[in-house]
Amino acid sequence: MDRLRRFYYFLSSHKYDLITAVSAVILLQVSESNELSAIIILLSAFVVIYLQSRDRDFYFISMTREQDKYNWIGKGIFEYERTHNCFSITNSGSGHIYSKCLAWSDYEFSFNFKIIKDCLGAIVRAVNLSNYVMLQIRSNGIRPHIRINGGWKPWESEEAKLNFTESLSLDKWYKCVLTCNKGVIDVRLLDDDNPIFERQWDLPKGSIIFKFKKEDEKDKSIDIPFPINLAYGSIGFRLSKEDKKVYLYYAPYSSYFLCVVCRHLNGDGFIITAYLTDKIKKGVTIYETD
Repeated sequence: MDRLRRFYYFLSSHKYDLITAVSAVILLQVSESNELSAIIILLSAFVVIYLQSRDRDFYFISMTREQDKYNWIGKGIFEYERTHNCFSITNSGSGHIYSKCLAWSDYEFSFNFKIIKDCLGAIVRAVNLSNYVMLQIRSNGIRPHIRINGGWKPWESEEAKLNFTESLSLDKWYKCVLTCNKGVIDVRLLDDDNPIFERQWDLPKGSIIFKFKKEDEKDKSIDIPFPINLAYGSIGFRLSKEDKKVYLYYAPYSSYFLCVVCRHLNGDGFIITAYLTDKIKKGVTIYETD
């Protein structure tokens, strides 16, 4: 089924090229003049450019192959799960976004998902990893977030009127369709092609105020407004929750700690990344060594 979908979307995305190429070949077969052949090829190229400029861009990513990770940028774990034939995202505080549609403004973003434990963050209008809109899909509703310069402004699902009448089941596949149309995001959820939720959320306008204060000044804070400018941007996913299969190993290194991030899986494991840090991340200590 995935191969048929990829083939269908390949034909859809290159339909003008194929039609123009076939037409040019037919005309070249009936023409005997070299000059006429050159004119046909030149006109065919202009036709392709014109039709593609009039057509809307779209991408179909099956997310069922390891190579589907290409063109995604972000931080954290975003990897192909061979046993479930899909991608999973964990330990990703900034999220992962698709790099080929950063200039998109109004579009439709659809994907299949399931919540394993708590939630899943769907990203739209991502200018970069520090500025975007995130819709946090939970079992009882959707909590919209806005991220500006790395700071967060969340809304509860009841406040945004995005709470569900019936809770979603964990570890079950659903389909989500997000449509960005200027200052409105249309949210639709489907269960086996049956609509179960449809609502709109209006993007806030103006600015958001963040409070800043120095560590030595506990009571004194400064209010700094940041303008909301999320009229365009890419799509993506985010989930900052810890993966129970991921372990952090710390070792003193000069005045820092060397942290090695490893994933334990089916009695085996591998190193994800390693970095220097000035403090040990909070969590459950499994064991200590001298």
